[in-house]
Amino acid sequence: MATLSGQPAATTGLFEGMAAQAALASLMDRVGAARVLREHHVWEAVRILPETAGLPEDIKQSPELRRLMEKEAFTAALRLLAHACTPARDLSDLEPHGDCWTATVSAYGGLDRARRCRFTQAGHRDPPAAVLIALLGSAIRTSSRFVRQKWSKAAVQQELGK
Repeated sequence: MATLSGQPAATTGLFEGMAAQAALASLMDRVGAARVLREHHVWEAVRILPETAGLPEDIKQSPELRRLMEKEAFTAALRLLAHACTPARDLSDLEPHGDCWTATVSAYGGLDRARRCRFTQAGHRDPPAAVLIALLGSAIRTSSRFVRQKWSKAAVQQELGK
C-alpha cells in the first residue's frame, strides 16, 4: 500500500496504539455486530487478552489451540483460552433463549474460589460469539450493551467489607 506521496505506508495492526480496554470494547462491538464468529475474531482476542486477562503470551503457539482453530471448534478454543487466563475463567453456562444464545463466564480470584466469583453474561445469535463476548467482558470493568456483569453475594459482601 502506498501513500499519496508514493512512499510505502507503514502497516500496523488494528489495535496497535489503542489502549487495551478500548481494543476489548472495539472487538466486543465487532463480534456483536457480526452474524457469526470468525476465526480472525478469536485470534484478535488472543492478541488482546494477555494484557487484560492474564492470558499467557505463549498460548499462540499452543498445539491444542491451533488444532481446535483448524477444526473451527471455536467454543472449545475459547474454553481453553478462558482456563488459561489469570485468574482462570470458566464457561459456566451456554443456553438458548429464543433466537439468542446466552453465555455465562465465571471469573474466580483469591484462594477461596467460591467467595470471589464474578459472572459475566453475553448474548448473541451465534453461540461461540456469545462466549467470546462474555470472555472479553470478563476482562473489562465497564459493561457494554452486550455484556452484563454481576458478582456473587459473597463477593459483594467481601467488596463492601461485610
